[in-house]
This record gives sequence, structure tokens and C-alpha cells, in this order.
Amino acid sequence: MQITPLYPDTARPMKILVLASGRGTNFEKIHSRQMELEQSGQINCGTIEHVFSNDPEAPVLAKAKALKIETSSISSEKFFADIGKPPSDEGGRVLYDSAVISLIEEALEPDIVVLAGYRRRLSRLFTERFANRILNLYPGDTTKDYLVRGKSACVQALENGEKTIRCTVYIENDPETRFGTVVAQSADISLEGFGTADGAAMEEKIREQGEWKLFPFVVHDLIANGRVAIDGENNIYVDGRWTGESGFLLSP
Repeated sequence: MQITPLYPDTARPMKILVLASGRGTNFEKIHSRQMELEQSGQINCGTIEHVFSNDPEAPVLAKAKALKIETSSISSEKFFADIGKPPSDEGGRVLYDSAVISLIEEALEPDIVVLAGYRRRLSRLFTERFANRILNLYPGDTTKDYLVRGKSACVQALENGEKTIRCTVYIENDPETRFGTVVAQSADISLEGFGTADGAAMEEKIREQGEWKLFPFVVHDLIANGRVAIDGENNIYVDGRWTGESGFLLSP
């Protein structure tokens, strides 16, 4: 079975498109890692070339502009109001994503699309256009079968007797499923001393010890270096070795 690198052209920096809807903290961490690698003389890293938001007022756009990164936006709220459809309408979702793709591809042809807090569910049109090139992050272990929507992953972990939690970077490769193929997970993050009422404090710890370490590492140190590959059955390989269901495990 053929194994294909997620990014094969390591002779040049990987072009990154970021999609975000809010403050852009993960965007900032991914950009900071880029700066670290560039300043150390490494060329095998990604370069954030464009930031798109579905909210023209999202703080992430101002942050990107301050870093002299190109930005664009199409208000999803206005778009759906103009076509007279609810934001969850699948036909409207395809129309919106078509407009986003057209706008994006006027600016660049991204090698990787990073969803850094993007609050829109992608249509199949989008996932097929950028097949095996869309990365997302979840502040929990997506391999757990107890996860439900609408409740924090850390609270669910405690309710199911977990002592630790991992966050996960995965490929958005099927809009009909909640999570896609796992690329990597963070080291275990302790939940000792927390209760189910401590959701906000747990989430902050997960961001600091998990998300902000894992996402930049996966983008720059793994994928941009050509270390991650996928086969026709969506199995992930790092450095030529199959990673299993949980993906690559980041060391503490």
C-alpha cells in the first residue's frame, strides 16, 4: 500500500493557511515556533502566509496584521443572512466554503490548512479540496468512546475515572464524523486535584501543557520536515513507522 507524506516538498518552507475565529492563541504559538526555527537557521519549517476568519472582527486578524501576515475574511453571519439560510444549512455551508476557497486560492496555494479555533464546520467540498491537508486540535483524547458534544473533554475524563488527559491533533478528513485521523497526542496531563466544577482551570492547564506544545510541534517539527505520512486506509506513519490509533506521542 502506498504511503504518502503529508508534505513531501521539504526543499522549501511549507506554506500554512490558518483559519481562526477568535483570539488566535494557537495561531500565536504556531507562529512563535516558526520564528524560533527561522532564527536558528532551519528551513524545514512551516511559514504562516495567510490567516482567514469567518468573523471580520476576530482579534486573530489584528494579531496577524501586526506580524505583517496577509489576512482575509468573509462574515459567515452576514453571508447566511444574505442567502436567507441558517448557519447549519448544508447547502449554504457549501456555498460559503466555495466563496472561502475562491478567496483563499487568490492569495496562495496552501500546503497545510490549520484550524486554530475555527468555529465553522467544514463542508465536504472543503475537505476534499484540501484532502489530508487540514489539521485540527481537540483538548482531549479523541480515541475515547465516551466523548459527547457540548461538555468539556476534561470534565468527561474525570467523570469516566481518568487521572490524566491528552489533547489531540488530527486530520479533518470526513465532515460527517466528529474527529478525523489522529496525527499526534500530547504527553499525559495530570488532572489530580481537580473536580468537575474546575473546568476552566483544567482547560487552561491543558492549553499550557498540551495544546501550545503539541500543535506547533506537529506543524513545524513533524509535518514540515516530511516526517508524517498517510496510507490509503488513513493509517499515520511518523519516520516510516505506523503510529497506531493514538498517533505520535509527544514526550513530556
